[in-house]
Amino acid sequence: MRKKLLPILLAMAAVLSLAACSEAPVMPEPQTSRAAPEKPELVDDFYGNMNYDYLANGQIPYGENGYGYMDNIRLEMMEDLRELIDRCVNSEPASGSLEEMVKEIYLQYMDREGREKAGADALMMVVGMIEQCTDINDLVSAMGFLYQNYGVRSLFGIDVHPNSNDTSENIVFFMNYNTMGNMKENFTKTDAGPEAVGKIVEDTLKILNVLPNEAKERARNSVKLMNEIMLVSRDQEDIYDFDSQFNEYDMKKLRKLFSNIDTENMLRSFGIKTDKFIVYDERQAEKINELLTNENIRAIKDYIYGCIMFDYSQVLPPTYLDKGASVSDFEKDADESAKRYVFNILEHELGVLYGKEVCTQKVMNVTEKMVKTIQDSCRSLISKCDRLSQDSKDKYLKKLDNMEVLLGYEKDLVPPFAITKMKNGGNLLENVIAIKRGRVQEALSSAGKPADRSKWQMSAIEVNATYYPTSNKIEIPAVMMGRYCIDPDDDEYYNLGILGYVVGHEINHGFDSNGFLFDEFGNYRPKWINKADQEKYRELMDRVKEYYNNIKILGVYPINGTTTLSENIADLAAVQCILNSAKNKDDYQSIFEGIATQWASLTCITELVMTLSGDVHSPAEARVNAVVASMDEFYEVYDIKEGDKMYVAPENRVKVW
Repeated sequence: MRKKLLPILLAMAAVLSLAACSEAPVMPEPQTSRAAPEKPELVDDFYGNMNYDYLANGQIPYGENGYGYMDNIRLEMMEDLRELIDRCVNSEPASGSLEEMVKEIYLQYMDREGREKAGADALMMVVGMIEQCTDINDLVSAMGFLYQNYGVRSLFGIDVHPNSNDTSENIVFFMNYNTMGNMKENFTKTDAGPEAVGKIVEDTLKILNVLPNEAKERARNSVKLMNEIMLVSRDQEDIYDFDSQFNEYDMKKLRKLFSNIDTENMLRSFGIKTDKFIVYDERQAEKINELLTNENIRAIKDYIYGCIMFDYSQVLPPTYLDKGASVSDFEKDADESAKRYVFNILEHELGVLYGKEVCTQKVMNVTEKMVKTIQDSCRSLISKCDRLSQDSKDKYLKKLDNMEVLLGYEKDLVPPFAITKMKNGGNLLENVIAIKRGRVQEALSSAGKPADRSKWQMSAIEVNATYYPTSNKIEIPAVMMGRYCIDPDDDEYYNLGILGYVVGHEINHGFDSNGFLFDEFGNYRPKWINKADQEKYRELMDRVKEYYNNIKILGVYPINGTTTLSENIADLAAVQCILNSAKNKDDYQSIFEGIATQWASLTCITELVMTLSGDVHSPAEARVNAVVASMDEFYEVYDIKEGDKMYVAPENRVKVW
């Protein structure tokens, strides 16, 4: 399933940022560089002019490759969450409450003695089961048991989502296998992936008392197996090739795909009771089937052990970690480690508590009004759009009206698990197993049932916003509605430039170069818009590609207009929508200033180059300058003239609507 994301960090390396950015790690305190350039004229670099102080004097935190407005939101939120956890820990929460869950997981994480006493038998049992497998079908059964009961994915990445071909029901997706946090590029373009995975597997084998030299060799064989799969897996640029993603399978086709194993046994082991499936990456699935042989059992077992370690390393008894896995930072700051683990394992539950504090009635009223304003503006633009026939306008308007917008947090969240308190014999490892098992069982139980668009997929503490094309749904988490993003007492139009850009961006993903292939219910129907209008839209896409292809960051590094197409369309359309809701030049100016502020960010050159080669989003500078330079209102407010660097001739300005 595809997610359209507001980036957590949008890389930017304008000339201004060079003075404040070093390839070597630096401390986060601001510094003044002697080489700081002069402040650019607004008519030549709107983004650089508006964010001059930040770009010239800002500093990238230690160990990071970049830092921006969205990162600041995250850091501020983390401080709030630390205080929230402290309040839970230092109180007497009601039995079974979310506050009690937070308190128990924190205290059990901190209880090193209790973790040592509890041991790791709960994990060693499944490791022993896997080790005893002598046949590939037995090993597949063990993978299923591991997934159902421990929540650990391995070669079969099982998920449940709305059926892209009939979104009235949920369907089982065979998604990507467990790469232990690595993208394909990490394996095929750098050594980072093989080194990271090799270290995880090797350390895991040492914990299992395998001799060092043997552990290294076995880890190398597991990495080799993973690399074979990586080489044929879907590339980043294929992410929007839906024709090759939404491959619906019945039992007959699935048996043929996984011909090396007993498919019915595999489905039973994974708790799958339906007979319809979507296979996301057929080439990857074919390679996995090819490798599922008795000859590869040893390498597959060791790979699975690495997957277990990747998921559970932080909650193992301390002495297990001392045997070889250098993945815990407990000794550095136990309190911080415990809180970060609570963030991760109870993300949705903690998000509800956070959302209750952030989403006051005043904030909700302002945000709901903002959403309605943008929807009404989008509706007006669609109705007047010259490139659309009346038939397509009617379909687009119907899709807009049917779009679900979820704000804040999941108010009716019921965790699919229970926590056993320490005083009742509970321990961290077994509780984490229960949490992961509960989430998997909840997902599996929804397969074959009607899709519920009101259920949140994001947590309220995810610094992000998302449009889901197969649900025609938007989620704006509570953190994006916090005091760092909007001030309900501030200028309405400045807020529109910040949070309104985000909301408008997600709404317009429903009509971007990918979203327009899905109907009002989220079904993938590439021909639901008539052929003539499709052709006109493809002409618009070509214009957007060309516009961005001609933009070079630092005057050297070009943007890939094809890779970033859908995000660029959503950006352009979002700003067009929020400007369309304004009344005068003062409103326009507030919007433009808000837009510039929210994308302010620093990045190192090496990170910029990597971002430009694979990120579907344009760099931050372009998300400001390239977008506002296409808006006629920008010229009206700032008196941009031909000859100014921000000037784009009227015939070259791109309008989505």
